[in-house]
Amino acid sequence: MPSSQDQTVGPVDPSRRRRPTLTDVAAMAGVSVSTVSRALDGNPRIPGDTQRKVVEAATVLGFRRNISARSLRTQSSMLVGVVVPDIAIAFYATVLKSAQNVLEAAGYQVVVMNTERDAQHETVALRTLQDRQVDGLLVATSGGYVPDRGPVVFIDHVIPDTGLGYVSPDNAGGMATLVEHLAVVHGHTKIAFLGVPTGPTDQVKRLENAPATERLEAFRNVMGGRRLPVPPEYLAYGDHEWTEASAQRAVAELMRVAEPPTAIIAAGDTLALGALRQLRADRYRVGTEIALVSFDDPVSSDLLDPPMTALRRHDRELGEISARMLLTALEGRKSGAAAKTEHPTETRVPLDLIVRRSCGCAPETPESEPPP
Repeated sequence: MPSSQDQTVGPVDPSRRRRPTLTDVAAMAGVSVSTVSRALDGNPRIPGDTQRKVVEAATVLGFRRNISARSLRTQSSMLVGVVVPDIAIAFYATVLKSAQNVLEAAGYQVVVMNTERDAQHETVALRTLQDRQVDGLLVATSGGYVPDRGPVVFIDHVIPDTGLGYVSPDNAGGMATLVEHLAVVHGHTKIAFLGVPTGPTDQVKRLENAPATERLEAFRNVMGGRRLPVPPEYLAYGDHEWTEASAQRAVAELMRVAEPPTAIIAAGDTLALGALRQLRADRYRVGTEIALVSFDDPVSSDLLDPPMTALRRHDRELGEISARMLLTALEGRKSGAAAKTEHPTETRVPLDLIVRRSCGCAPETPESEPPP
């Protein structure tokens, strides 16, 4: 039998081990503690071989930086918060991905908050990000933005005279392109607009210059400039969530007016899909009896029946521009230069008209979709 002094030594509980320190990493890599710190920060002055030795030592030891301590020392969390209304929407997903690529290449990590288009949810999300001490924000607001001292760039939806600036599609230019195509190329004079309500709601109380508002105003302006009538019954609205079902209901009512339109411009891709479903259900021959075009290009729109004429956005470029705008401010702050917010920068990303058969054009039209 083992004596009372004998002990059985089992596996060491990892949770009871002492956490490795910068000193441990320095000892294993054979460099100074300050060199380890600079190497793990990605300092370009540290030679590549030294960088690799430090990273390998940190990996072997399981060393992890103390982010809180580093933030206190550098006054930077190297975190950027991104707030979007609905990450499931292709537009926001693409913008987020491209912005994240730019920010991560500069050494920042991205924290994403989804607000479900709810202003109160957005306010809570922003406070959460501010509590995490993010260095800056990219915000597609739904009306819940609360001003903060940190730099902010708005995406798509904007709040005037606030933040560094905003980046959005060229809503006015895009709508003018659609109206001109229908009026000039096809000779339509009875053109209807299918959008969403632009007034405030319980969820969206302070949202200004929203895409829905800009597209509606542009439609009115271009139609007025061409002296084309816009009777009230030619303005149809879905719901604030831009759902297909609401578009179907709106188009069903629109086509029951005394003099139905001969063309419809949908302010968004989901609205266009709902309109197409309803027109087909009512046995209209889209592209022949009535023209239908979309401000946004629906997914696989070339496979629809008929293929949808639409404006193609440059979502990836929009995300990259917004991220670089924020990075410029963050790098300026590090160098001691204050970000200028007196005159926020307005950047409008142009859209391309992709002509397909839903407007009545033949596939061989010169403006047709270019090869991939």
